[in-house]
Amino acid sequence: MGDIYELVLSVDVRADVTDDELAELRWHVGQGPRPERLPIGTDRYVETYPLGDPDDPDCEWEDAEAEPVFAQRGAALRVGGALVAELVARERSGGWALTVRQELHPDDFYRLRTLLDWLGRRSVNAYAGGAESFVGYLRFHESAEIAPLVLANGRIRVPEDIESHTPHWEDSTL
Repeated sequence: MGDIYELVLSVDVRADVTDDELAELRWHVGQGPRPERLPIGTDRYVETYPLGDPDDPDCEWEDAEAEPVFAQRGAALRVGGALVAELVARERSGGWALTVRQELHPDDFYRLRTLLDWLGRRSVNAYAGGAESFVGYLRFHESAEIAPLVLANGRIRVPEDIESHTPHWEDSTL
């Protein structure tokens, strides 16, 4: 529980996302049930646990279920304040406004990266003529320094030290 990061994110999502993608995003923010399909891809990396001795050829393995990334609510355990996630429809311009503040362990970074990659491509400002925009940050819970999340050319970039910190941070474009 000691390797906890604070995630703050604010992104406007285009109106042309598919119904399946929207259902998965709603599940991630705690606004709906888990859909049958997870087209964003957050279920591609799932941890597997041995039920017995992993060196035994007859050992059975159990796969963990994919979990929503932004569904925590209530008081934060490590970073203070409240954990929230809100996805609301934009009335004037269409699309969706997403705001998130969550606590994440590095084991959750693969699913986070998958969501950030998708959000970067589906954001209203994804391809704003090469302009960069600040969309949030990651911060180790014991640090006052933030690692900015920057949107540019359809990608939400994360700092190298965050990417290299965890073995679960894989290329989600596979």
